[in-house]
Amino acid sequence: MHDQLTPETGLKGRVAVVTGAVSGMGRVIALELARRGAKLAAVDVDAARLERLKEEIGANEATFLALPTDISHADDCRRAVERTVAAFGGLAILVNCAGVSMDPAIPAGKQHPVKFWETDPAGWERIQAINSAGPYYMTRFAVEHMLANGWGRIINVTTSFDTMLARGMSAYGASKAALEAGSAVWAKELDGSGVSVNVVVPGGMTNTPFLPEEFRSPSILQPEIMAPVVAWLASPESNGVNGRRFIAKFWDASINSTEAAAKCSAPIAWEGEAVIAGRSK
Repeated sequence: MHDQLTPETGLKGRVAVVTGAVSGMGRVIALELARRGAKLAAVDVDAARLERLKEEIGANEATFLALPTDISHADDCRRAVERTVAAFGGLAILVNCAGVSMDPAIPAGKQHPVKFWETDPAGWERIQAINSAGPYYMTRFAVEHMLANGWGRIINVTTSFDTMLARGMSAYGASKAALEAGSAVWAKELDGSGVSVNVVVPGGMTNTPFLPEEFRSPSILQPEIMAPVVAWLASPESNGVNGRRFIAKFWDASINSTEAAAKCSAPIAWEGEAVIAGRSK
């Protein structure tokens, strides 16, 4: 297996913020970045689980910052970024992984799937606030520090195209489609600045707390598949890579990372020839 990140080209000492850090893909990503030497600012609404994550990593105040945060509020996101910079002296990497499923939009007494006219409006708004507005807020405040340093990484977790368009997923699909489109625009506006924006998706149903019990099986994807591609994107080895969408399940760890990246990516939001041949997820 090729693991080409070294202390010189990797993540040692770089400051990374991961949202949704205590469970699912966010937890896997947080653990991987910390394992590779990054200083970790972990963002989640669950303060107790943030402390358990710190213990699991074996970190201390010099390398780990717990940030109980509701990313649906702009002021909370601003404070999270400010606290990170105050604690660690900067901010180089932001992974927007926090999210919610369709559950908030399903009214009491209804079961998934629900048609869009059956959804609860307040729940629909909550989904947009966390899945779409939250990443915007975090990126909006983080990118100022990245631009000042001339280097930074924004890595956004969206979802498969099929999921965006699936029946019963109207609120969730819309929220992730908005983040996908936003990511494409942010990448263009940051092009040439040293700050990149890329998207990573697992590439299919993944074993996270989101997933309804009836869909769980030995064949579904595990969140650990996100770790190698996110770690590579967070590192200087991905310098010059911007505006790309990576499908984690197609990352081939047996080949060099540049080739692996090319084989599992396409432009964000399927712009232009925006599919991997035969694998348009």
